[in-house]
Amino acid sequence: MHSSEHTLRWKKIFADSYSGPKSLATVIPDLDISPSDLAAINELFTIQITSNLLKQYADENPNQHPVLRQYLPNAQELVEIAECSNDPVGDVSATAIPGVIKKYANRLLIVTTNICPIHCRYCFRKDFPYPQENPNSHRFKNALQYCANDTTIDEVILSGGDPLSLEDDMLEHLISTIGKISHIKTIRLHTKFPSIIPERVTPNLLASLAKSKLNKVCVFHINHPDEITNGFCEVVQKIKNTNTITLNQSVLLKGVNDSSEILIKLSRQLFTAGILPYYLHMLDSARGTSHFHVSPQQAGKIMQQLKNQLPGYLVPKLAKEIAGHSSKIY
Repeated sequence: MHSSEHTLRWKKIFADSYSGPKSLATVIPDLDISPSDLAAINELFTIQITSNLLKQYADENPNQHPVLRQYLPNAQELVEIAECSNDPVGDVSATAIPGVIKKYANRLLIVTTNICPIHCRYCFRKDFPYPQENPNSHRFKNALQYCANDTTIDEVILSGGDPLSLEDDMLEHLISTIGKISHIKTIRLHTKFPSIIPERVTPNLLASLAKSKLNKVCVFHINHPDEITNGFCEVVQKIKNTNTITLNQSVLLKGVNDSSEILIKLSRQLFTAGILPYYLHMLDSARGTSHFHVSPQQAGKIMQQLKNQLPGYLVPKLAKEIAGHSSKIY
């Protein structure tokens, strides 16, 4: 298959996603939510889910399946909670220049895009001011110049949205340009694409990673063992073959993975796929996410069970990000 065919393939899958309430209602007529609530939720944060994922769970109750709970709208998103915020982790106040977030020593994050392969209903950047902050208008020129000028930086994180939403040639440009900055040693990509649309991992993308002499880290975002499919495992091996370290970070979510049994299974299946568990995040208090909340007490009990039953290298760090802090809280 030619590279252009690979590109067309993943873009077609992406284009076939269900976006918005009318689209979703055609495929899930018995969704447990009123049309008015559905419309109101979509106004606040667009509903987007791939047709492949819906087909995968077509025979199951969509309102109950833990994987789908992450992506299907819930009427509780409309409930206002005082503790919830439009900027729960302080991204806006930590913005150095448009598109560049600098919170922690020695590293910075480039917000590459506002586009994702799927919209997680617990997203902490659902209200991020992408139009002002996204550096796309200058095609990353200012962000890359900032990286070059700040010699305290040795790691650059490509995030978003999802950086793999960019075209292969733009990712190649970013990876190669960052690689030419002498004080930068590591590049990290945070992505859901390989688990949602594995076809996105094209030969051109793999070639860009393989060519880079930087330390390379790819962090996947998987919360439930059912998301580890054969297609995903195949592309993980291809990414690993480019000399890229593969890690996973999860979010602890009520009704999705808030049990030691599920998280133990997740850690073991990640390891079989060649991925080390990295973080288990406490939920960021973004607007409309309170129904996913797991108490610190329950989280502590779950973590103790993981430590009792897993080797240390398969126990993710339980972490909480607090706006303004110089590191995550463990």
